[in-house]
This record gives sequence, C-alpha cells and structure tokens, in this order.
Amino acid sequence: MSTTGSSGADEGFFQKSPILTNQFHDDACFRRCFKREHRVSYTAALGYVLTTAVFLPADTRADAEAEVAALGQDVLADQIFAWVTDAERNQPYVRGSGRDVFGRRAGVLVTTEGWRELQNFGIAKGVVACGYDTPYGAFSRPLQFLRLHLWTASCANVGCPSAMQDGAASLLRKHLASRKLASQLSAEQRKVFEDAYRRLTSRDPTVAWTSGQWMTERPGGSDVSRTQTTAVYKPDDNVGFASKRQQLPLGPWSINGFKWFSSATDSRMAVLLAQTQNGLSTFLVPMRKHDPSATTMTGQPLTDGECLNGLHISRLKNKFGTQSLPTAELVLEDMRGWLVGQEGKGIQEISVILNLTRIHSAVAAVGGIGRGLGVARAYTLVREIGSGRGTRIRLVESPLHMRTLADMTAEYHGLMLLSIYASYTLGLAEHPLGDKAAPTPALAALTPQAKLVEPLLRVLTQLTKAYVCKASVPLMFACMESLGGIGYLLNEEAEYLNVSRIFRDMCVGPIWEGTTDVLCADFVRALKHPKGGADSLAALEEVITKASTFQGKQARPIGWDPVQRWTSIRDRIVGTSQGDLMGEGRELLWGVAEVLVSVLLYVDAATDGNLAMGDVFYRFLEGKLGVGKRARGTAKDGLSRDLAIVYGTDGLGSASRL
Repeated sequence: MSTTGSSGADEGFFQKSPILTNQFHDDACFRRCFKREHRVSYTAALGYVLTTAVFLPADTRADAEAEVAALGQDVLADQIFAWVTDAERNQPYVRGSGRDVFGRRAGVLVTTEGWRELQNFGIAKGVVACGYDTPYGAFSRPLQFLRLHLWTASCANVGCPSAMQDGAASLLRKHLASRKLASQLSAEQRKVFEDAYRRLTSRDPTVAWTSGQWMTERPGGSDVSRTQTTAVYKPDDNVGFASKRQQLPLGPWSINGFKWFSSATDSRMAVLLAQTQNGLSTFLVPMRKHDPSATTMTGQPLTDGECLNGLHISRLKNKFGTQSLPTAELVLEDMRGWLVGQEGKGIQEISVILNLTRIHSAVAAVGGIGRGLGVARAYTLVREIGSGRGTRIRLVESPLHMRTLADMTAEYHGLMLLSIYASYTLGLAEHPLGDKAAPTPALAALTPQAKLVEPLLRVLTQLTKAYVCKASVPLMFACMESLGGIGYLLNEEAEYLNVSRIFRDMCVGPIWEGTTDVLCADFVRALKHPKGGADSLAALEEVITKASTFQGKQARPIGWDPVQRWTSIRDRIVGTSQGDLMGEGRELLWGVAEVLVSVLLYVDAATDGNLAMGDVFYRFLEGKLGVGKRARGTAKDGLSRDLAIVYGTDGLGSASRL
C-alpha cells in the first residue's frame, strides 16, 4: 500500500456506481401515462371527483399493471445486458463472403446468440402479440407501446424487425378480417395469409416470425415511385413449397430486382414493393423454401432442408449505429411471392405498415430518452461536486444541474404524450370505441369523431415520427453529457450505463421510415389532398378545439390560444398551393406538432392539478411558443420545483432520500 497518499490504478477515489431502478416505478412521466394514482378530491360545485390516468381506463390498468411492472424489472436483468453486449460485439456477417469453397453462392447470414435470445425474449413477452391478443380494444395499442417504451433501450435493435412484424400483421389482419377483402383471396392464398398472421402474432419463439419491409432502392431512396424491382404472374411454374412439413406454396408471382436497404434480413418473411404491368404493387414473400437437395456442412442429406427463396445477400451494410441489426443489399432472382391487395395499389397497402413502423420509431426514440434520463437520475444521487469553500454536494442538490435535468424531463414528457397519443389514435382506427370501452374524461377531450379517426391517423403518424425522432437526438446527447466523460464511453463493463450506444442507434430515427423532409412533404401532400385533406384538417381542428377547452384543474395561461394559432396555420395551408407550401413543410409540421403537444400537456396537467405537470406545461409554452410566464421565486423554490419534475416528488427532502 502506498504511504504517500497518492492515488493509483487500484487506490484512491472510486465513484460509487449509480443504481438503475425499474422505470415503471421510477419514471414520473411513464407513471402519468400508465398508472396515475386514483385520488378523490372535493369541490363545492362538483362534490367528490375521481381523477384517473389519461391513456388507460382503470380496468385495463388494473389487469395489466403487475405484468407491465414485472416487464420493467425483467428488461434490467444482467442476462439481458449480457445478450446486448454479445449482439453488439459479435455483429452479423455473411459466412464465406457469400460463396462456398467452390465458388457457388451460399449467402448464409450468421447472427449471434445474444441477438437471437433478445428476439426470443421480446416475442415471449408479447411485444407485438399484445397489440392483437388482448381484450382491451382501442386501448390495446397504447398499452402495447407503453410496454415497448420499457423494452426498447434493452433490446439492441430487435425492435426494428418487431416493428415490421407488427406492420405485416396489421396488413394481413386487414385482408383476413374484411369480408370484402377476404372474398378476393384464393383458398391457397388465404391459408398462406392465415399461417403468416398466426406466426406474426405468436408468443412462442419456436413458432413466431419477424418480417422484413423492403421498399428502398438505389434510384429513389424514400421515393418508391422509381422502384425497379418487377413482378410477373407465373402461376404454372412448379416452384415448390415454403416448408415440406406445412406444404404451403411459395406463390404464383416471380419477383426480380435489387433492394438497397433491407433490415431484418434474418426474418422468415418480408413485405416488399415491385412493379407489375398495372403499377406499383405490394407482395408477401417467404424468405425460405424447401430444398430437397439440401445437405449438412459435411454433405449428409437433410430430409427437411431449406434454402433462400430466390434471394441472395449482396453485402451487409456497415453503419454508424444499429450495428447489431443485419441490414443488407439483396438480389432477388425469381423470388416467389403473393400479391397483397390489388395491382397498382402498392402505396395504399404499404401505408398500413408505415403507420406501425413510424409509431414504433417514435416510441423507440422516446423509450431511449427514458432510459437515458433514468441513468441520469441515478447518477445525480451518487455523484458529488465541489460547491465552494471546500464543501461538496451531490448533483441532486445542484440548482444548475437539476434545472437542466428538469428541462430535459419536461421536453421528454411532451414527446412521450405525443407518441402514446399517436398509438391511441391507431387503436381507435382498429377498434372503434363502444359503451364498454369509454375513455377517461381527459382522453375524451382528445378523441375525434369516429369518422375523423382515419383522417387524423393519416397525418399524425408522419407528424409524430418526424417531430419526436428529430427532437430525441439532441435530447439523448444531453443525457450523455449529464454523465460527463462516463456518458461518452461505450460502457460494455456496465452495459446498463451505455447511453452512448443508445445515442448512436437513435441517430437513425430521423432517417429511416422516411427522413424528416420526406415526412414533412408527405404531411403537406396529405393535408392538400383533394379527397382526404379536408377531413384531416377537420380532425386536427376538432382535437385542438376540444382539448383546449377541457375543464380541469389547470388554469389557462394568459396569451395561450391554441385555436387561434391553429387557425393561422390552417388558413395558410388552405389558401396556398401545394407547390408553394413545400418549402414551408418543416415550419408547418413543427407548428402543428407544437400546438398538439401544448394541448396534450394542458389536458394532462388539468386532470389532477399536479403542480409539477403544470410547471412542465408552462415551460413548454415559454420555450416553444413564447407565451406564458412562470413565477421564478427563490433558488430554493426553483430547486424544489425542478426536483418535483425530475423525480415526481414534492421537494429536495423527498428526493434526497431516494
């Protein structure tokens, strides 16, 4: 031992490790979206009033609470983080660079055990299935995405194939559940669709499938109108079966082309776009087929062997982030598949999937922020800093640090409300509300007429994905910065602290499923559409008007007039040509998004008069809309308010005991 008092590699000060706790209990924003406490308050005019959570009815919450709380703990298990490290360190590759030893094509994709086990975990926990096999109707979707919110930061990007799996399931359900659409399916096609749907919504990892979604090609990127992949109807070809055991045919369409960005390359099926003689169309394709000549690596015959279904991996992408996710360039040569819907209606069909994947993208981004803030909160309780004259305080006692963290938490809360509201709107589109599934009074103020749900969803998915994913990148960087140099490290040794990995992966959010500009352009086109644009405008107007007049326990700030602000934006949209509006796409989308977030924050705060949520609401108005003014008070008062936002407590005394 050193006698000089000097520090060394194994001597001196070592920072105490922060303890990351279950976000279900620790995250005040999550608690408000899922499980706000029932409280009874008294007013002379109304008597006793029961306040409830915004997004979930009491019976749904009561049924699901224990299971979701357990999920919040399960995703923090050491085994989960070991799988994450394995998936990140041992990245996917193509064995033999795509050729066997004799030069024949042999594009066998190899993924690590960690990746496969994380996929199995998500499937078994029903990350996708709970959107289909639960009895909660319209509330199935917000419940599903609240669960995803807890899982996403621990999943090492298996949420990407899950998102496309969800979208494919939604598309197939549409064609199987509609009497009109189902009547257009052949007997064989129905069997194929039913089998795929069963697997896409299964909780059994030995049965379940994930799915790819292949649209992007070299000529157009997000502009699928320039798709060069082609499909030709060849029903008489003897192409065999997807599986010897199931005897399901591969499909009567022959598909040829090249897909430039294809994630979830290890999936069992995909949905893709291809040109037919009648225009751009959507196809379901099995990824594998029965191979009667298949052998083991040593040449022994396999009775139920498989090979790829007319598919060759040209190469895997080398990416800045999402490195555990196999993303490939794919050559399609006589890939067999099934037409989904009508020829020439590919955009209409694929939009069903995009609604899902864009909401998944937004929720995943906010879920990453939730984990980053969870780590930051834990760090403030153990990290000490100098405070002058030889004294030291914990970060949780620093007015500057806690003001920064409170502002970050306030922004996160608005983004989370918008994301979960988009999932609720999706739920409404799938399951119209009935008498037995009435929303809470607060949510009723945010629920459009049934006829306006689809028009609202048509623009809300674009708006939410663009606004949330773009804002989440700098917010996640702020979470890294709050940890100092530790935040910049790739903390394999303590994977739960690896916020830099989450930041790196989150940077793809504003790019995939449509870049920010692509989504803004789509937003403008949807609002100017000669058939549906007026309904989408009407849906936005109804929600903003109803929400802004919600009667609750939050006073309306002087100068805040969301209806007037919306009217100004609407008039600009209505009175200007689509071409002239395109240059203002971001300005318009951001303007509408900020009005929506402001009314969501207002309704949330007004449900129970929570002072911290009222402060969050005012901070948003000041920072984003330039209206309203918060009372600042003393430094001690400010710290108390900041702690209430960050920890969901009433002040420093409560927070310091956490």
